[in-house]
Amino acid sequence: MAKDNYCIYCGFKLFPEDHFCPHCGKKLDEVEAPKKTSIYEPIKVMNPNDTAKSTNPDYEFYKKRVKDLKDTYEKREAKVIELIEKKFPNGQLSYARFRGEVDNCRVNFYKEADAAENMISLSDEYSDKIADALKEKVNTLQEIIGKMNDLQSELIISISNGDEDSNQEIEDLFNDMNQLIDSIKDYE
Repeated sequence: MAKDNYCIYCGFKLFPEDHFCPHCGKKLDEVEAPKKTSIYEPIKVMNPNDTAKSTNPDYEFYKKRVKDLKDTYEKREAKVIELIEKKFPNGQLSYARFRGEVDNCRVNFYKEADAAENMISLSDEYSDKIADALKEKVNTLQEIIGKMNDLQSELIISISNGDEDSNQEIEDLFNDMNQLIDSIKDYE
C-alpha cells in the first residue's frame, strides 16, 4: 500500500491501494514517504534574499495574466476531477487512467506557469525575446485550459446522456491533451 498521496520517486498521483507507482513502476511498500501537499512543487529560482525586487513594469501584464490563468486552471481541474469521479467510480481502470492524465496536465501546466513567472522575476529590463517567450507560455497555458474546458463539457454531456459513444470523445480529448503535453516536452 502506498504511504503517501504521491510517488516519492516521480511525483505521480497515487491511490491508497497502489503497491507500485503506475507511472514509474517503483515499489512503494517498503518506503516511508514524507507527506507532500501537492503533486507539483514550484521551482524556486530567485535568490530568497532578493525580496525587495519588484516586477519590471513592462511584464506586469504577463504576471497578472499568468496568475489569472492559474486561478482558472484550478477551478477547471477541480470540476473535471469531480466529473471524472462521477463518470468512473474509483477503482475502475478508466478512472485511474483519466485521473493520471489530469495529474500529468497539472504538472506540465505549472511547469509552464513557473517558467513564465521566473522569466518575469529574473528580468530587470525589457527584451523582445523575453516578451515573445512569455507570449508563447501564456498561449500554452491557454491551450491546456481550453482542453480542460473541452473535457469538462464532454464529461457533462456523457454523464447527462449516459451515452457510451461519448466515451470515445472523452478518449479523443485525452489523446489531444497528451499531444499538447508531448509538444511542450519536445519544446523543452
